[in-house]
Amino acid sequence: MSTLNLDRNDIQHACVQYILDSVIQALVQNPERRFIYVEIAFFWRWWNEHSDDTRNTVKKLVNDSQLFLNLLKLSRLEFISGGWCMNDEATTHYNSIIDQHSLGAEFLRDQFGECARPKIGWQIDPFGHSREVAS
Repeated sequence: MSTLNLDRNDIQHACVQYILDSVIQALVQNPERRFIYVEIAFFWRWWNEHSDDTRNTVKKLVNDSQLFLNLLKLSRLEFISGGWCMNDEATTHYNSIIDQHSLGAEFLRDQFGECARPKIGWQIDPFGHSREVAS
C-alpha cells in the first residue's frame, strides 16, 4: 500500500518564507506598493534566517512612511495587531492573549523602534473570536 502524501509539496512549494521573500522584493522594486503583516512568530523565523543587508532593507521599508491625504502616516511594510499569532488560532485564554501580544510587541519594538508599533489592533478573523476578545 502506498503512503499518502498529505503535504503535497510535490505540486507546489509554498510557505511563509517564500511569501515574505517575494513581498520584500516587490516592495523594493515598486515604491508605490504597501504590505501589511499580522503574525509575528512567522516573521521572526524569517527575520532570523536573513542577513544584515536584508534586515536593513526591511527596516527601511518599515520606516519609509508616506503621507496619505495629509492625515495618516503609512509604512510601506506595516504590522497589524502585532501579536505573536492570531488569537483564536493558538491562544484563547485572556492571559495567553496578553502574553502573545506582549511578545510580538517586544520583538517589533526591539527590531524597528516605535515606527513599527501597530496602529490597528484588531482584524477580521475568518475563524471567529472567543469571548475573551470581546472583553
